[in-house]
Amino acid sequence: MASFAAELIRLRSAVRLRGACRAVVLLVAAVVCAGCGAGEGGGEADRRGGMSDTQAIARAEEILHQAVDGMTPRPTLKAVRRASVGPCLADDDESEGGRVQVRLGYQLAGVPGAQAKDLVKQAGEAWRKRGYEFQSPDAARDRTGPFPSVFMRTPSDDFWMDATTGVVDRASGEGLAAITVTSPCFTTSGAVTPTPRPAGR
Repeated sequence: MASFAAELIRLRSAVRLRGACRAVVLLVAAVVCAGCGAGEGGGEADRRGGMSDTQAIARAEEILHQAVDGMTPRPTLKAVRRASVGPCLADDDESEGGRVQVRLGYQLAGVPGAQAKDLVKQAGEAWRKRGYEFQSPDAARDRTGPFPSVFMRTPSDDFWMDATTGVVDRASGEGLAAITVTSPCFTTSGAVTPTPRPAGR
C-alpha cells in the first residue's frame, strides 16, 4: 500500500487547484487516505501493552490539540472526519485479525488563506518540541515549500499525524490548512499488534 505521504505528493503534483472548493476536495482526499502507513510499524506501540477505542480517540484528540492550541492566529477546527474507529488500513480484505484504528481530520478554518502555511509550520514545530519524529525523507523541503506539509509520528505510541496545505490560489500563495491523526492498529480486545513497516517509511 502506498504511503500517505506519497499519495498526497502525487495528488498535489497532478492537480492545479484554483478556488477554495477544489482545495477542500484535496483536503478531504488527504483525510480519507490518512493512516495508510500508520500502525504498520507497531513495535513501539506494542510496548504500551494495548489500547482501547476510548484511549485511542482521546490520544488522537490530544495530539491534535498539542498542535493547534498554541497557534497564532488561532484557527477554528472544522471537522472533515471526526474521531472514529474503523478498519486497520494496513490489513488486506482477507485479514481475520479484526484489527481497527482511529482516524480524525480537521480543517483549520477562520484564518486568512495566506496564513495557512504558517499554521502548518507551527503544527510541525509544536510536535517536534514534544519529541515527535518527522517521517518524510524530504521533511526539510516539505516544510519550506510554498505550500508546506509535515508528516510525523509519535515514537512512544506509534500515532501518525500530518499537517498539510491545500492550494486555493497558487499565484497568491493562499491555501487551506488541515491536520489528520491516525492511531496504530489494535484489536478490539485492546491489544496493539505489529505489522511490518513498508519500505521507505
